[in-house]
Amino acid sequence: MLNDLVLHERTLILAEKLIGNLPHALIIDGPVGTGVLAVAKALSHSTGSPEMIIQPKKSQSGQMVVDEKEGSIIIEDIRQLYEQTRTRQPQTHVYILDTGERSMTIAAQNAFLKLLEEPRPNLHFIITTHQFDQLLPTIRSRSQRLSLLPVNNQQTMDIINKLNIDDATTRTRLAFVGKGRPALIKRLAADKAAYDARVQIMSDAKTMIGGTKYEKLVIAHKYRDNRANAVTLLDDINHQLQTLIQTRPDQALVRDIAIHLETRQKILSGGNIRLQLAADML
Repeated sequence: MLNDLVLHERTLILAEKLIGNLPHALIIDGPVGTGVLAVAKALSHSTGSPEMIIQPKKSQSGQMVVDEKEGSIIIEDIRQLYEQTRTRQPQTHVYILDTGERSMTIAAQNAFLKLLEEPRPNLHFIITTHQFDQLLPTIRSRSQRLSLLPVNNQQTMDIINKLNIDDATTRTRLAFVGKGRPALIKRLAADKAAYDARVQIMSDAKTMIGGTKYEKLVIAHKYRDNRANAVTLLDDINHQLQTLIQTRPDQALVRDIAIHLETRQKILSGGNIRLQLAADML
């Protein structure tokens, strides 16, 4: 249920208005860790629909496997969805398309458009995404949008306090990388490997800001094969720069943030990761 989730007050109000009034197509977007999938599940459950989620996949060893970080919604799953929804259902069915940290392939989006153009009674679709701009304008125009706001600082600390974490360093790091994002905080607190990997990205971001040219090139090479982590690296760089600006206003820092945002978009659009990071930092 929505009331069981930690949400920004305005987000909760908007989400509650959708209960009993779910549109044919809804896009729920927000930063990684704000709980877009959790909200989608809560809205789906409110209709009495069985839980039906299409997950992002990528090719691995000749097979398609689920991968939340590097996978995408693929056309084969959309084609299967089309066949499943051809007949009229007496019960409400809500299909959630969880795009993970990337999006849907262009082929899958074009195939999905056909479903949006043929609405059927008792049939609803919810797309959860962290990359709203990666969806086709034709999909965005045919869907209602619910954008999740990060929770406030007090809510962030309340989540960490409830996790009963005593180590001060861990608490500080979780508050920094998970600020405003309850799902991310809980995931990192429960998974030490994920926590350690996330802390390493945060450390690499610090080096990208103040390290030598050689150190920056080494990090650019390190992230060359991981698009999702490269985007997270750029997000962490900007997060740290924004923190600096609060205590030391500087137009150069503002320009740097704009450059990193442009690089982030180029990487999301398929640009060479190592070259984009190297060009950005040098």
